[in-house]
Amino acid sequence: MTIRPLGAACAAAALFLIAGCEEQTPGTASPQSSAVPSTSEAPATSTTQASTSRPSATVSEATKSATGGAVAHTPEGAASVMEEYHHALGDKDLETVCRITGPAFDGGIKECRQLTPMQFGMLSADDVKKLKATRVDRAKLQSKGPDKVVVPPGAIAPQIAMMAAQPKTFTMAWQGGTWVIVD
Repeated sequence: MTIRPLGAACAAAALFLIAGCEEQTPGTASPQSSAVPSTSEAPATSTTQASTSRPSATVSEATKSATGGAVAHTPEGAASVMEEYHHALGDKDLETVCRITGPAFDGGIKECRQLTPMQFGMLSADDVKKLKATRVDRAKLQSKGPDKVVVPPGAIAPQIAMMAAQPKTFTMAWQGGTWVIVD
């Protein structure tokens, strides 16, 4: 699918209505920045013992987010990245927003970098304040296996007017050692 702008004023709003593909378009940049090491690059800690089964996430399965916190391969880790995404929108942090949402664009991170600045321009001072305060209710997340989490609109609060008017269910996937928004 492609992101279909409904007009010049709605082009940035389309980013909240991400209609992306499940896989990244070949030849596009990875959604992961160098600030986020892959799982294979993350140093193992001496307090974590590797397990052959996957009943729960361990520190060795986590990576560091752009803000320095651990991103666990769990629904809670997905919720943390969703919060990071909203906070980055409020901070108008293009790199973080596109690292997290790039896979949802047919044109990948390149298309994200082209469209997101329009979205930043549409945010009111109240929107920015709400985005910076966003929290995700972990109890409302829907786990769809070990590598996919669905975040319904009711799990995100507070919501800016654009999101409340056109509720969006986000699908997150574990890719490249972190959670990203894929739809």
